[in-house]
Parts: sequence; C-alpha cells; structure tokens
Amino acid sequence: MLRQPEHNRPGPDSIPAARPRRRFVVPARNRRQVNSSPARIGPELSFFRVILNPTRLEADMKSTLTLAAAILLTAALALTGCSRKPNDAQTIGTLLAASGYTNVEQTKNYGANDTTVEVGDDGTLGTDGYERIPFVRFRRYIPANGLSRALDIQIPAYQGGPDTTALVTITWDITGELRTMSDTTTNPILVWRKPFHDVGIRKVYLEKYADAWHIVKISPLAISTRNAAYNLRITGIHAVGRVSGEVFDLGTSDTMLTKDQLPRFVPNDTVVVTVTVSSDGDSCWAFLHHGRPTRPHIWRHAYSRISTWTFRRAWVIGDESEYDVPSVRPSIHDAISWSALWSDSSKPYVAAAWGIPYIVKNPTESLPGDQ
Repeated sequence: MLRQPEHNRPGPDSIPAARPRRRFVVPARNRRQVNSSPARIGPELSFFRVILNPTRLEADMKSTLTLAAAILLTAALALTGCSRKPNDAQTIGTLLAASGYTNVEQTKNYGANDTTVEVGDDGTLGTDGYERIPFVRFRRYIPANGLSRALDIQIPAYQGGPDTTALVTITWDITGELRTMSDTTTNPILVWRKPFHDVGIRKVYLEKYADAWHIVKISPLAISTRNAAYNLRITGIHAVGRVSGEVFDLGTSDTMLTKDQLPRFVPNDTVVVTVTVSSDGDSCWAFLHHGRPTRPHIWRHAYSRISTWTFRRAWVIGDESEYDVPSVRPSIHDAISWSALWSDSSKPYVAAAWGIPYIVKNPTESLPGDQ
C-alpha cells in the first residue's frame, strides 16, 4: 500500500494551467504628447532661437547626459545581478549528484561485488521446493570510464507551469564486460567474456522553495540492454517487511514516487521480496544488489526461482551493518538472461533491472533529507 506525500505542494500532475498573455498598454500620462496646433515659429527661427539661448542648450545637454548615465548604471546593476544569481541547472545537477536518492551509488552497485559465489536459497523461508541457482561465478565488470551520466533539465517541469518546478531525466550509460565461469567439466574452468552496453533512465521532479531546489518525486531507475537480441524486462516487485509490516508494491517503472512512498524498513527488518519478469526470448535468473552506498557494504544475492518468471528471497536489513541514523540505501533488482550466464561467448548478453532506493529508519525518526 503506497503512502501519500507528506506535503501539499503541487506535483507534476497539479501544475496550474498556462495564464493568458497579458497585454501591456502604455498609460496616457506616459505617452508622448503631439502638439497639433500650427507652429508659431518656423524651423529656421527655432534654430536661431536655440543658438541664441545657451542656457537652454546647456540644460538640455545636462538632462541628456544624466539620463544616459542612469540607463548605463541600471544596465550594469542588472548584469551584476544576473552574474550573481545561481544557475538553476547547475544547482540541480550538483544536488542530484550529491543526493542519496539519485547519486552514482544508486547505479554503481549494478556491478559491485559480483564475484560472490551463489548457492541460491538462504534457508530462512523454508523453501526447499524452490529451484536453486545452478553453479555460476560471474562478474559484471565496469571500468572507470564505463559509467557516465547525462542530464536533461526542463524548467518549468511542464509547459505553463511555474519556473519553481523542474523535471530532470537522468540517463546512465553503462558499458563493460560480463565475465562468467559455469562449466565445471574443464580444468581450469573457462572464463567467458561478453561485452555489454546497458542504459539506465530515471526521472526526478523538483520544486524550488526557501530559495533552494528540493527533490519531491523520483521514478525507479529502469535499466535495459541497448539493442538487445530480445525483450527481457522486470514487470513487478512486491516487498513485505516482517517486523515493520511495511508493504511495497510496484508494477511499472513509468511512475514517480515521493520519498514517503519509497520502500521503508526498520533497522532489524527481514524483508521478503518477490520479483516477476517477462521475456519473448530466453529465460533468466534474478539477483538482488543491496546495502549501504559505499563498499564493502554492498552485496549481490541470487533470488530463488519459484516459477519460470517469478523469483523470491528473504532480505535481512540488519545484516547490512550496524544502524546509526536514518539513511537512503541503493537496491537493484537485476534479471540476467540464461544464455548470458551459462553459455559461451557466442550467445548474446541481455539484462534488465529496476533500481529503487529504500529507507532504513525507526518509526519515530524523520525521513532522510535530499543530501
């Protein structure tokens, strides 16, 4: 059951409609008056009149110079003000890079600690009937230059909305090599290498108030293989906290969640997670990446398969580390094709994943802030 947002500030679905264009009319007192009466002095006499009246000429020149100086001063002040005003796009980019809800750690653990030997069920569910994962050791190797981020920042968030709203699309480009060992009949065991190129997309809705930008809603990080040989995708996640009683359901990555709607567990929780997938090609196996956002507190564990496209495991929050303060932690629910894990390098790499931040805190504690 999803919780409602904590505040009533307008979200992207409640942006006010565009206001009609205002028509600016110069007031009559500011309009230049035109004397329609016949001129009493010819142009040649007016000229001599100006020449013969130096006091008038000096006054006119002083007035003109004063007006010009005022215009230049106003322009200088305007330029100075613009240069000192923070750049909204730059400020938003800095916030997203630093926030535990959107930073690189929410994507980086996609390839972290992938050398773990997996044996399947952890024994806490009494799931002897579940299919355990066949022997495999693998690592999704991502080099230092294999993870890059691009931001598409739209202010206002939606056409006609206030310029205190922003919608950001974060695109992660992930390249590397899947290295697998699964054939135990050879000595030494062969290591198969398959290059991969995955793309992760997340949307973030922000609002500006109290002279600062704040994260209001985020979408799951939807990761898929670029130009995949077939369609493999996550279709749902269902998580239940045994201690907290919290229930989290997600059936699409095309949605945005407030912080209060993200998975939220107590420090000693045990969470039972069920993941469903679909494919119009090969079958797959699912894995859970979770833990604190810095090594060595990130783990990858295999789910147990309860049917062809459904996987489940128990996730013990207390095993991640000692609890100190409310925190945002990264989780990625990762499906990798069967042929990528248990076939040689001639078979294609295909994967799909959802990345969802989760919050660990006691019931009486506040939600973690943006940073």
